[in-house]
Amino acid sequence: MKGENMVTNSNPIISVIVPAYNAEKVVEKCVQSILEQSLHDLEIIIVEDGSRDSTRDIVCELAKSDTRIRLILKDENEGLSAGRNSALEIATGEYVGFVDADDWVEKEYFETLYQQGNQADLIVTGYKHDAMDEERSVVNVSRTVLMQNGFWTDKKEIVSKAADVDTSKMFAYTWNKLYRKAIIDSNQLRFSKQVLIEDFLFNTCFWDKVESLSIVDYAGYHYVKASKDALTQKFLPDFLDIMDLRFNSIKQLLKKNGVYSGSAKEQLANVHIKHAIAGVVRNCSSKGNYNWREQYRRVKKLLKKETSKEAIKYAKGKTKQEKVCNLVFKSGIPGFVLCLGKIIYAMQTQSKTAFDKMK
Repeated sequence: MKGENMVTNSNPIISVIVPAYNAEKVVEKCVQSILEQSLHDLEIIIVEDGSRDSTRDIVCELAKSDTRIRLILKDENEGLSAGRNSALEIATGEYVGFVDADDWVEKEYFETLYQQGNQADLIVTGYKHDAMDEERSVVNVSRTVLMQNGFWTDKKEIVSKAADVDTSKMFAYTWNKLYRKAIIDSNQLRFSKQVLIEDFLFNTCFWDKVESLSIVDYAGYHYVKASKDALTQKFLPDFLDIMDLRFNSIKQLLKKNGVYSGSAKEQLANVHIKHAIAGVVRNCSSKGNYNWREQYRRVKKLLKKETSKEAIKYAKGKTKQEKVCNLVFKSGIPGFVLCLGKIIYAMQTQSKTAFDKMK
């Protein structure tokens, strides 16, 4: 079953899409932060995705308080991508924005993006990464992620900028961007079912279609991660294959537009090596149940991948983190790479706060 509220404001400036699944502890704060935006001309589409807690009751009550809220109610959980796609079908805004149910936005967030975005097809902004305790009551570490203001209309420059944005940890998400809805509609863009990188794949498709790009030097979005959501808690047996797909997706975007060269190649290689090492870290998790021999075998297999060989060839780290990762990975010695993975895993599990401060 699906249902939706009628919205009173026709053709709002921004359609804000909020997928919500088992989010009873966080969804009210999230939605209230959107309702309190200084830019009032919004519609808020909440997709309640068959939750098994009281999320539906909460969002239904919120919808009674403001006619800008539209609800899509699903009896069965269909997943993040399906929920967003359902919302895109009914969104009427000039732009589409996304807010995850466990995050929140500062009061000027959407107005700042819209006013400073120069009416670009794609508007990208920074964010604050808040690492919190498990109860989400205390912020242990808050890191601000930003890039300098910029506006581009040359296609090659726009696509080249994708590598810069990815290096700056601002490419892989949808919630720090505004997307021109007409481009989504005319190209029938939708989210894939691919786990973990559904946002990334959507962005590579959208980036290829835009004729103007704006980066706004602002961080009004709070991306919240509780300690229980740490990287090492999310074991995925095919994580490294997913990272290959990620690398090849953005590589093809750059190649198609004739800009896969020079610094862009270096940046993609640097990022891929960091993700490859993150895969090694995940394989150290007890949830993987891999003994040392199996972990070593997987690292050896990783180093033989074509994507790994390409990354090793072109990577030239600039930051301390990149230089360390590149040095170890480029050694080609499985035991050396596995040792780094185990050190990082120990840091994450023994002192999450310390590790967050190092990022």
